Amino acid sequence: MSQNSVFVLGMDITWNEFNGHQAQLNISRPLREIDMDKYKRRTIGESGDVNQKYDQLLLVDYKYALELEKSGALVPRREYQLELGLDYSNPLAGSIVTRLIPVDDEIKKHFQASMGK
Repeated sequence: MSQNSVFVLGMDITWNEFNGHQAQLNISRPLREIDMDKYKRRTIGESGDVNQKYDQLLLVDYKYALELEKSGALVPRREYQLELGLDYSNPLAGSIVTRLIPVDDEIKKHFQASMGK
């Protein structure tokens, strides 16, 4: 895997009363061990799990996520480079993914054809 890419497992598009609509990228990565009184975690290998209390979500621009969903461009379990930006309506929330760039040439072709670009 390229040092400047992540292995994307998929994407969750959710809604709840507190956060409203949001999209989250699920990536495969090693997880740090957590040994707390009320929560313990050990991971062998890699995982896509995200515990919102102990891990940082990798949010995706919601409109872009819907575009990926509608077009079918996102191919899961592939490497992508990420373009990051800020949600200017909530800049303290951290970076959000504004664009996925496939690493594999075949996925690049699929992505361009699906997104009409």
